[in-house]
Amino acid sequence: MVSSDSEFVISDDIELHRIVKSRSNSLQESAERESQFSELSNGGPLSSPKSKVKAFLEGLWHGPAHPVDGPPEIKSPYARQFENFPYRISSSFPTKIKLPFIILYYAFWLVILQQALSSYLTEQPTYQDEASGKSMDIISISCRGESSIWKGKNQRCGLAGAKCAPFDNREVVLRCPALCDSESITYSSIPVGDQNIKYRSFTIGGGRAETPENDVLSYPYRADSYPCGAAVHAGLVSPFFGGCAKIRFVGPQPEFPAKDGSIGFDSFFPASYQFVKTPKCHNCYDPRVLVAFINILLGLPVIYMSTNGSLAFWTVCISGFWTIILTFDPPLVVKAQDPESLATLISLGFERLLPLCFILYVVWKAACQTTLSRPSSPICKALIWYPLFWVGMLNNVTFDRLPVDRLTITDILTQPGSIFATLGIVAIIAVGVVVQAYHLWKAGKFRMYFKLYLGFIGALVVLGNLSGLNLRIHHYILALLLIPGTNTKGMTAMLFQGVLLGLLVNGVSRWGLASIEETDRSLRRSDPSGEIKPPEFLGYERSNSSVSWQIRERDNPIMINGEFISPHDKLNRYSLIVNDVEWYNGPNSSVSLEALAAENDRFAELLGYASDHSQEQKLYLRVGRAGGTRRSDYTNAAVLKYPSGEFVPPKSGLTK
Repeated sequence: MVSSDSEFVISDDIELHRIVKSRSNSLQESAERESQFSELSNGGPLSSPKSKVKAFLEGLWHGPAHPVDGPPEIKSPYARQFENFPYRISSSFPTKIKLPFIILYYAFWLVILQQALSSYLTEQPTYQDEASGKSMDIISISCRGESSIWKGKNQRCGLAGAKCAPFDNREVVLRCPALCDSESITYSSIPVGDQNIKYRSFTIGGGRAETPENDVLSYPYRADSYPCGAAVHAGLVSPFFGGCAKIRFVGPQPEFPAKDGSIGFDSFFPASYQFVKTPKCHNCYDPRVLVAFINILLGLPVIYMSTNGSLAFWTVCISGFWTIILTFDPPLVVKAQDPESLATLISLGFERLLPLCFILYVVWKAACQTTLSRPSSPICKALIWYPLFWVGMLNNVTFDRLPVDRLTITDILTQPGSIFATLGIVAIIAVGVVVQAYHLWKAGKFRMYFKLYLGFIGALVVLGNLSGLNLRIHHYILALLLIPGTNTKGMTAMLFQGVLLGLLVNGVSRWGLASIEETDRSLRRSDPSGEIKPPEFLGYERSNSSVSWQIRERDNPIMINGEFISPHDKLNRYSLIVNDVEWYNGPNSSVSLEALAAENDRFAELLGYASDHSQEQKLYLRVGRAGGTRRSDYTNAAVLKYPSGEFVPPKSGLTK
């Protein structure tokens, strides 16, 4: 029987023979280049400036006469003991002994994960109701908006918010996932009064109560605030481990002052909630940090002990993939009440895993095999390549925390701090490209990769100029573009390749194989499109407390979101938003606030907040065109001081 160590020796001899043979054909060419350089140094016929430049460019293009591409060198004698340990162990035991041990290790790994994950994914979270003593279900929600709490902006809750009632005497216990400190940010604009909120945690008012009364733990939050983001803001749910919180709806409030970084709103809203004392709960805490730690820890011996590289490569990639899918950044929220919830998530995982495996095989052959296979440095793989792989893998707590949403001009100019962050990223990539290009040159591979990247650049230029489409370099695409250039064995390949491979696996597992070309409509999210113009405010008439508007222009039949419509014929009604809730939907282009109050007791009550205050209250008015479930864009908010009647027209621009 041939030992595995012997196999590696034979393999290394064959590889060495191949390298020597491939290089022997270029000895004459190298000798000629050396002769030219010698003549240059001796003042020979090639010593003219033009000849010097030509010789330099030829040396740059062809690379060194004796290419060098070796693994990082470990000089410490103590470190060398750790460097050689995996190879000694591998050569000491035959495959029939090593294989069962590896299988047992993976089985142990899976059992540990099953114990950590099973209850969170499969068991319904519950709490003990103090009044009845019964076990009650807890609602599992995401970090962002939840339709069972508030259905959405503008008309989503229906006229006067009726679809989101009741606004008081209602209590809900929620289970929030981890990382809601950053994932409760809104990435499309949401109007709050005369503000357009984007790239901020959507929590309005609230804050931890300084002197809690009875069981109340927070000040009122506006009801459309993201509940889990608000729970983190109030200090009731851990951003690292999630948790459960109980909210109580407490009806309308006259204002929602900003506190501890929340959004302020200086007028009334028909619904609000407070956090109250949470009952004793079961199965509340999110294990994603624990699961990630387990996978990182148990993957470390694999990356260190694997001598052929491929076992380590596939192990860390597959474990990282399922870490993202099931726990750390799942594309779906698993709700134990839904028997198909977990099955749907696993199905989605396999949908993305199979094409990813093909991509990983190509990546392995193109670059990772060179870096990770013997001869290599087990210490550098374990202490440099592997940690950086998880830096890229856990992208939602590393790079996603940077103020960079998407690499599009609009997003970069809109998001605060995005320009400087983007310039920093570009600078780091540029430095990395130059450094790795030098190592490719030393390895004699510069010509091949120079041609390859010229092809990449040409393809991107063509894709970037396709009519009606936007070039989108998702982070998994960026990794695919840059990983081939890490096809060396040195320290720089360890540095760059690990983080790029992590970004690749993370991007496909979380978002799938998103297209490199996207339409304007797909990039817009729920921001205003400008396709159907809203009416224009004319002003406020104090004598009859009426606000009026007119259509700016007659619209010709056009294609809107793939449907051919005539806006003026089909959007023949108007939608009036007062303080971010729809209060009027009808054919009139003038509406009396007093008449609305006479027809709607809730609106009358809210206007009472304004008239009863010692200071007059601001009303934020926005108008749009309506027809059935369709809406045009809305205007920005006009500000009406009530009851004095001072009217400030809206700023230019649109809301959605």
